[in-house]
Amino acid sequence: METLKGAARRLAADAIHKGMQPVGLHPYTRADGEPMFWRIRCKHPETGKKWIRPMHWAGRGYVIGEPPAPAVGKPLYRLHELADPTDGRIVSVVEGEACADALARLGLLATTSGSVSSAEGADWSPLMGRRVRLWPDNDDAGRKYADEVAARLHTLGCAVERIDVDALGLPEKGDCVDWLAANPVADAVAVNALPLVEEYPKTARAACPAQPVSPEPLPDPLPAVPAFNPALLPDCVRTWCTDAADSLQVPLDFTAVPAMVGLAAALGGRHLAVRLKTHGHWYERPILWGCVVGRPSSGKSPALSPARRMLESVIGPERAGYEHARHVHEGKAILADARRAHAKDEARKAIKKGMAIDPEALGESARFDDEAPSEPRLVVNDATVEKLGELLNENPRGLIQFRDELAGWLASLDREGREQDRAFWLECWNGTGPYTSDRIGRGTVRIEACAVSILGGMQPGKLAEYVRGAVRGGFSDDGLMQRFQLAVYPDLPASWRYTDRPMDRGAEDCARTAFMRLRALNPADVGAESAEACDVPFLRLSEGAQDLFIEWQTELMQRLRGGGEPAFMESHLAKYPALAGRLALVLHLADNGTGPVSADAMLKALGWCEHLEGHARRVYAPATDNGLTAAHLLLRKRDSLPDGFTTRDVYRKCWAGLDDPGTVAEALNVLTDHRQVIEVSEMTGGRPSVAYRWSA
Repeated sequence: METLKGAARRLAADAIHKGMQPVGLHPYTRADGEPMFWRIRCKHPETGKKWIRPMHWAGRGYVIGEPPAPAVGKPLYRLHELADPTDGRIVSVVEGEACADALARLGLLATTSGSVSSAEGADWSPLMGRRVRLWPDNDDAGRKYADEVAARLHTLGCAVERIDVDALGLPEKGDCVDWLAANPVADAVAVNALPLVEEYPKTARAACPAQPVSPEPLPDPLPAVPAFNPALLPDCVRTWCTDAADSLQVPLDFTAVPAMVGLAAALGGRHLAVRLKTHGHWYERPILWGCVVGRPSSGKSPALSPARRMLESVIGPERAGYEHARHVHEGKAILADARRAHAKDEARKAIKKGMAIDPEALGESARFDDEAPSEPRLVVNDATVEKLGELLNENPRGLIQFRDELAGWLASLDREGREQDRAFWLECWNGTGPYTSDRIGRGTVRIEACAVSILGGMQPGKLAEYVRGAVRGGFSDDGLMQRFQLAVYPDLPASWRYTDRPMDRGAEDCARTAFMRLRALNPADVGAESAEACDVPFLRLSEGAQDLFIEWQTELMQRLRGGGEPAFMESHLAKYPALAGRLALVLHLADNGTGPVSADAMLKALGWCEHLEGHARRVYAPATDNGLTAAHLLLRKRDSLPDGFTTRDVYRKCWAGLDDPGTVAEALNVLTDHRQVIEVSEMTGGRPSVAYRWSA
């Protein structure tokens, strides 16, 4: 069971990664003390920048956001301490939970509604008829907050007082925490003796209208990613990839990843392995899952096509051989049918003549039990698990699944009743053992070895939706997403130019030769070994490659054991040693290497891992930005929303990435924090109606 602090650190992982430190976890309770939600508070020790987000229990885990507020409004902080209406002590109202906690440590009753924009949405009724003292922050926003609170307290018959913050010598934006720090021996008596504003209004007043504010620009929601280094590609496909990327005006990542996944598929996930330990039995098979992420019309699909066409051409000769074998088999079947018919005629004649018949000899003469040849397949697009199992049995070397849009396929695996399909795909990434599927319709299908590479594209909005749900919601926490280790989300080129030229035929022919060579590769010809512990031939690492791998893996695992990464990122990076081995094997063989995997191939593989880590952080960013990505999406929809829009107005439009209330609420929190929108509400006698206006 995850602890409160553990959940808070998980949800604040991105802020912590950026140098902020957790400084508070503040519970908001019901009147009986039962927690409703908590507010996480982090602060940067150098810049003073704050990160504050609500957290609540969502049935299956802690998630960012507040639960639905009661009809009367959101609860006040430390509400359980205000439950006794006969308590005659002054109630101090401050701005922020840290201030309320500081006064409570002195034995004072203290509360707050939260941030400066939260007064109108709170339920102030627990203070009805009581003596209340306001301690605003020393800035315009603090004074406005005090004015708004006073207006509501007067309608509840409260005796409202206000501390004269101008007389306290506080710095700009200073609050009660700052005053207590400057007066370390102060106690409750000293606080109650602080000077008050002489003639603070004692009658109800309307809340002050919002003053014009200057919005702050939103920070970039996506971490920076490195530019792809062409030197990481095998020599045989480098020019082919760069030529295609230039022709399509797409990032080189868009053609490099399909090339690597395609080369691995041509070799086959069950044809040759790499042994990553000198003595231990650690074998990795060249099975790669890749995904290119980009906006619609960014060129993802055209960039995937060259690798797909190359694989179709690779399987062409095998398919031609299959067609010949199929025709031969059909001819043999026709001859067998003729022999069977002739045997029947001879048997009838023998019976009429009363001659003896040898049943065994007769059956042998008409016997034909040759199995029909299996159609060679390399590429599949949309097959059920059961059908894919049959194809794998017919093509035990392995397959590659191409999906132009991976989001739909991933979402389908999250549906109820598809749990076994997820288990099957996890086995396909391992490629190490058999898998049995039991279905009423098809019966039992035993797959001797699952080995399927995957390649496809995804749009950023769909990616954010899937990643956010998988990581935050706790479902799909089986590592399926982390197996897409060749996932790239590059920046598009800053400029675009029109291109219309022939492709480099020499580069394409060189790449085709490499693909064909891998497909035709005989493990014995490259010095592969065999061992009882590995069900396919394997290559070892050269001494230089082994040393590089050990040094790199040691550094990586020590970094992960340090606990500085979120759980999902740790899970992703922990699979990189396997990825490094798989990439090194493909790189070594693609450039016609033989014998142990070279140090040069391992260096390139480790370079790939470094490059892919940067992209992984961008891929997972929507899961940890706590609404920043959604805030950018909402800001771009500004002209499509009326002035004074509600959360409901946004999510009912079903915009991609903004189609659920929780995400929209997070986006509005971010926009409010950056003064892009102003929260306004109207007291109607029931639950406050909260709306938002654009600040400028």
